[in-house]
Amino acid sequence: MLQRAPLGLIANQWHRVTRRLSLILLLAGAAAMSGCLSVRPKPAPTPPPPTASPTAVVIFPTLVPTATWTPPPTPSPASDLVVGLGDPIYVDDFRADRGWQLGEDALGATSIFQGELVIAVRQPNTARFALSPTDPLTDFYLEVTARAEICGPEDEFGLIFRSRGMDEHYRFSLTCAGQSRVVRFLPGTAAALVPFTDTYLALPGASTENRLAVMASGGIFRFLINGMEAFTARDPLLSSGRVGVFVRAGASGQTTVSFDDFSVRALLPAPTPSATATRTPRP
Repeated sequence: MLQRAPLGLIANQWHRVTRRLSLILLLAGAAAMSGCLSVRPKPAPTPPPPTASPTAVVIFPTLVPTATWTPPPTPSPASDLVVGLGDPIYVDDFRADRGWQLGEDALGATSIFQGELVIAVRQPNTARFALSPTDPLTDFYLEVTARAEICGPEDEFGLIFRSRGMDEHYRFSLTCAGQSRVVRFLPGTAAALVPFTDTYLALPGASTENRLAVMASGGIFRFLINGMEAFTARDPLLSSGRVGVFVRAGASGQTTVSFDDFSVRALLPAPTPSATATRTPRP
């Protein structure tokens, strides 16, 4: 005869079956849902924009501004002067002392050194000159090469001619700034025959060489710088005298100039115009 199971045991087993069935259904539903859901792929990372290659930058050096060149006036060639020159009167390359006025004092010094005549001035607004051993001259062509060793803009140097001493002579000078002038000195007075002029023919500054020349014929003077005629002047007051060189210090008070290739030449007499034959008409 069959025995019935207790009701409590049957209920307990039914509960276990129900839990297992619920779990199976839950897992089956999750699997079904996972099959239905579309899984989005992970987006690929956006590549960074390409970096532009650096553009080469060319840096040009800053140009140093240069002085504006001013065209000089058309100089007069001195070829006609050469035609009128005669024999040399005195030529000196200063390899030895041939009788120049040399010496030294508190104001400066004049000496011959290494084939040049050197004049140094040590006081402001002071001039020092040296006369050549030639006799006084009337008409002549005089020239010299001058090189400024120590020089300020207001300092002057150049030629002295028709000199009768410190108080009576003519000066033809250059400044270290490149200007030129001609001055007549008489006792107690000084007059500029040619005021300071920019001729654009001289090389300014220190350590530069310039060739200065003057042709004196009666009361007419022609002045040359580096082989080119700069200007002319007229003055009848000093008819003859000695020739030489000079240096004048301006406000700086320290000026040194070297001179070389000093030369004096005679002038040829002016040609006498030939008489023109006059035709006498026949009677």
